[in-house]
Amino acid sequence: MGYRKGGRWKKKGQSARPNVHREDYETAPEDNERFKAYYKDQLQLTDEDFDKFYETLKTALPSTFRITGTRSNAMQIRKFIEEKYVANLQDVVIDDVKYDAPTPVAWYPDRLCWKIACPRNVLRKSDGYTALQQFLVAENETGNISRQEEVSMIPPMMMDIKPHQKVLDMCAAPGSKTGQIIEAIHANDKLNELPKGLVVANDADYKRSHLLVHQLKRLQSPCFMATNHDGSQFPNINITENGVRAPWQFDRVLCDVPCSGDGTLRKNKKIWAHWSHGAALALHPLQVQIFLRGAQLVKMGGRIVYSTCSFNPIENEAVVAEVLRLTKGALELKDVSHELPELIRRPGLNTWKVMTKDNEYINTLDDIQSRRARFKFPKSAFPPKDDEELHLERCLRIYPQDQDTGGFFVAVFEKVKPLTAADRQAEAAARGELLSSADLAAAEAQDASLMETAQQETGANADDDDDNADETNNDTELTTSEQDGAAVPQKRVAEQPAATKKAKKDVQGVQEAPFELLAADATDVTTIKSFFGLSDAFPDNQFLLRSEENSRNRNVYFVSEAAKAVLQSDDFNRINVVNSGVRLFARQGMDIANCAFRLSSEGVPLLAPYLDDKRKLDIDLDVLKTLLIHAFPMITEFNDETKTKLEKMEIGGILCNVVVNHPNMPANTRLQIPVWRGKSSLNVLLNKHDKKSLCVRLFDIVPEATPAHIKDRALSNQNKNDKPEDAAQEESSADAEAATASDA
Repeated sequence: MGYRKGGRWKKKGQSARPNVHREDYETAPEDNERFKAYYKDQLQLTDEDFDKFYETLKTALPSTFRITGTRSNAMQIRKFIEEKYVANLQDVVIDDVKYDAPTPVAWYPDRLCWKIACPRNVLRKSDGYTALQQFLVAENETGNISRQEEVSMIPPMMMDIKPHQKVLDMCAAPGSKTGQIIEAIHANDKLNELPKGLVVANDADYKRSHLLVHQLKRLQSPCFMATNHDGSQFPNINITENGVRAPWQFDRVLCDVPCSGDGTLRKNKKIWAHWSHGAALALHPLQVQIFLRGAQLVKMGGRIVYSTCSFNPIENEAVVAEVLRLTKGALELKDVSHELPELIRRPGLNTWKVMTKDNEYINTLDDIQSRRARFKFPKSAFPPKDDEELHLERCLRIYPQDQDTGGFFVAVFEKVKPLTAADRQAEAAARGELLSSADLAAAEAQDASLMETAQQETGANADDDDDNADETNNDTELTTSEQDGAAVPQKRVAEQPAATKKAKKDVQGVQEAPFELLAADATDVTTIKSFFGLSDAFPDNQFLLRSEENSRNRNVYFVSEAAKAVLQSDDFNRINVVNSGVRLFARQGMDIANCAFRLSSEGVPLLAPYLDDKRKLDIDLDVLKTLLIHAFPMITEFNDETKTKLEKMEIGGILCNVVVNHPNMPANTRLQIPVWRGKSSLNVLLNKHDKKSLCVRLFDIVPEATPAHIKDRALSNQNKNDKPEDAAQEESSADAEAATASDA
């Protein structure tokens, strides 16, 4: 996380710096003498190696994408990319310059990650690269491919995630790493197993939490839960699983914390002009607190990964050393040199220099003359005296000159001793015992004391007019990540440095539509099961509603067992849940069918194996073309075989299956498309963007628009009392509502 979260801290009364326009970005100077001098002192590289480091930072960052390895068609997609695109891009010459074809990333398993070295402005001049770009955009929307910076993929790969585990991403937006975590939880999808794990994606910014939901919706996971908390204040709750009530802890935790982000210089050129070492000093307290809170939340034997996209040891090794000191042996810094063996990494630093805001190196706090400045300066910024015991060399430093990447820092830990009251309760339970109330109270007091100590040692209780904050010259406006697709805001540093907060408080939760679990014998559940022939093998006690009391049950979601346990917790009111589950069914606006619920396109991959054949229809490419091109094709327009099958089906949702062989898709691509069978016509239940994308890709035709009067009628059919559960669903719901409005 980092400049990716770019925000400038300013004193009260200061106006924000003007926006950095695109033309300013393109002409930004790629040089900074302060940066150069600072890191020449810090990184301990040879002169030749540092020169390579610095020169590489001035070059454009290659783009990368990865294929979703848990999808059944992953190898099929890889083969298609290799044979259609890579093979045809071997000798691309643009403006008399020859560019290499995309190449697999050496350290990423199974050739499922690819690097494109051709710059973006050059990409558009090549028909071959343009075709590849269009393919990647289309597959990204379906969840088959993710565009993500290469080094950003490392932390989730180091987490060693298993499908049954509970995982917390403490600072998740915009969600590229969370997407990888979700993929790991779904590793058994190829075996047609329903996932049992849980991925909690937390972010301190409410709007960015919803962005997170929007970005990850394409992965269609019932294991996903988005929350909105300050990472350092993530709440304690108790949950009940298998009849046992216990504190909520996680098998894996990712602390990809807000940082100064100078490791992203190759794609964020504006950092060159505004870089300052003060950003690291101001962020250090917040980083320690988030990491320490993560250490409290991870289970005994669990793994926690700390990462930044910064080169600065103040944000990296200094944070690691401080948390290791505070946890007193509970965490062990792991040697992961055998993991991802093709990844070139440098060892962590055991010593570094500390510079004041006046650009003076100091060895101790006593070197600071001003008593006020000395009080506010983080004690934990200095190198530890027991560096050999900490094994800081086990940290991973990723430098751009080694494998043509951005810069990154990663450290992997295991909790080997009890740290919190929850750990001690778990240990007692493993022995068949209960922790006494006195011991529990003492352990909880120790937990609170630990966080207070962290605030004191890092200077997090300093007053508002922070000196270090003056040195942070990050941009106020959100930056966008071209790597992650169109206009996806990157991670952003805190709007206020941690050092300015006298009394640390969590974010103010926004009132969300309530979460209500449906009973297995609820009328809607039994109706859906009967109409669609939903197999008994599909759990019928994990359906979820989100709506106001005075509204009808508009959308039916499905959540994993682990997510359900959280939603049923007695302490649920302590946690700000923004979203959870995958939408399976949506209610039609008019009751003209025995089952008023239609299939949701998001839930089809999960539901399809469990639906009876009576609501399935195998079609060919000609039928698909008619469905996509025409807004509401009449049943009489289809061939005799299809028409006969449709006439035997009662009004309601159906699932159309088609195997596609087309030059723009991998061979034998299987599409499963939800359709509404009306009185006399059909309608594809896709939002207009997905429908247009698929139609243009397969048939090079823009589909007919929904007539205005039908759209108006569809919108009026929607329950006016409903509070939107997810703004991203509103448009697709309106498009699908038109199916019944046209046939009423």
